Amino acid sequence: MEILLAKTAGFCMGVRRAMKIVLDHADRPDSKVMTHGPLIHNPQVIEMLCEKGVRILDDEDSPSEGWTVVVRAHGVTPGEKRRLSERGFDVADATCPHVIRIQRLIEQHVARGDAIVIIGDPGHAEVNGLLGYAAGRGHVVSRDSDVENLSDLGNVCVVSQSTQSSEVFDRLVALLQKRWPDLTVYRTICGSTDRRQKEAVEVARRADAMIVVGGRISANTVRLVELASATGTPTQHVETADEIDFAKLRAARVVGLTAGASTPAWIIEEVVDRLNKELNDDPARTRRRNG
Repeated sequence: MEILLAKTAGFCMGVRRAMKIVLDHADRPDSKVMTHGPLIHNPQVIEMLCEKGVRILDDEDSPSEGWTVVVRAHGVTPGEKRRLSERGFDVADATCPHVIRIQRLIEQHVARGDAIVIIGDPGHAEVNGLLGYAAGRGHVVSRDSDVENLSDLGNVCVVSQSTQSSEVFDRLVALLQKRWPDLTVYRTICGSTDRRQKEAVEVARRADAMIVVGGRISANTVRLVELASATGTPTQHVETADEIDFAKLRAARVVGLTAGASTPAWIIEEVVDRLNKELNDDPARTRRRNG
C-alpha cells in the first residue's frame, strides 16, 4: 500500500501564528492565558492547551485576576474587542492577517455606504466577526435561495469567508451579478485554502480510498471531505487514528491523505504510523510521497 500525502495537509499560516502567540504567552512565568472561544476547531489541540493551563474565556471571568485574552484566528467584532479592553483584560490579537484584510475591505465599503454581502456559513465565528465590521449593513449568503431572498441593497460589495469553497463562491457571485451587475467583488478565499481544496481533489482522484483528518466542526476540514467524496473516491473523515475504519482500506493500493488547516502535524503522523502498522507487512517499503 502507498500513502499519498497532500503537501498542504496540516496547519495553515494563520493557525500556526495563533498557536505561537498562545504558546508564547503560556510559557511566560506566572502566565494567565485565556482564548476567546476555542483557539482552533481541533479538540486534541484544545486539550493540549488546557494541560498547559490555557483556559477558554467565560463571561463570568474577572479581569482583576490579571488574565491575557487571546483573540483567535477567526477574529471578533470590533465591539467585542472593545468590551474586552474595557473589562480590563490584556488583549493579544491572533486574528489571521488574511481575515484582517477582509475586515478592512468591509470597513472601507461601509464608509462609502455600500451593503456588504458575505458568502459564508451563517453562525461561523469568522463570519460573525465580519458582520460586526459591516455595522448593520451585512448580509450572509450560503445558498442560491439566500441570494433570491435579499432585498434591494443598492450598491453592493461582496466578500467571502476565508475558508469558503471556490465552487460555491463562483456560483453565488454569478447569481448576485444578475441582480446587481455593477457590484464590487473581492475573492477573499485564502490562497492556502484554495490550494488545499484543489490538492484534496487531485489526491482523491489518484487514490483508491481517502482519509481527511481534522475536527468535525472545522468548516475547512468538512469542505475537504465534501470535495474528496465528490470525486467518487470512498472518503473517511477522522479526528484521530483511532477512528479509521481499516476494513474499508484493505483492498486499497493507494490511500490518499490530507488534513484540515487546524490539524497538528503530530496527529497526521499518528495516522500515517497506524496506516503502516495495520495495512503493511513491511512498512519500510511504503512510499509516502506528496500529492
